[in-house]
Amino acid sequence: MIDNPYKEGDIIEGIITSIKKYGAFLSFDNGYIGLLHISEISSNFVNNIHSYFTIGDIITVTIKRIDKSTKFLNVSIKDLPDELNPYKEILPSKKITSYLKEIDFSKLDKALPKMIAEELERENKNEY
Repeated sequence: MIDNPYKEGDIIEGIITSIKKYGAFLSFDNGYIGLLHISEISSNFVNNIHSYFTIGDIITVTIKRIDKSTKFLNVSIKDLPDELNPYKEILPSKKITSYLKEIDFSKLDKALPKMIAEELERENKNEY
């Protein structure tokens, strides 16, 4: 039996064994366990990790760090090559970005502080 079959940068599969609001714990071959921190899922903001995974899912990750003494792996999905990453950053098309450049947001920029203040005031009135 190989004591340390993994090295940093390896791409491996693991089974999700537990999900917390800060990340998912995985089980790997040879008794290794690991953490996929919520910040390592996607370059985009991840609000709810439960919308990405369920316990028992088998997912592909890349190894960022290895603690050989505890057999603990820190892993990432966002560092995977694009073709293996189901959550890669989705960039807006050039058509959308050019369209957004043509919009004049100056009125919104001026009105936004007032809109926020009014909404906060409404929320405070509705508190019990």
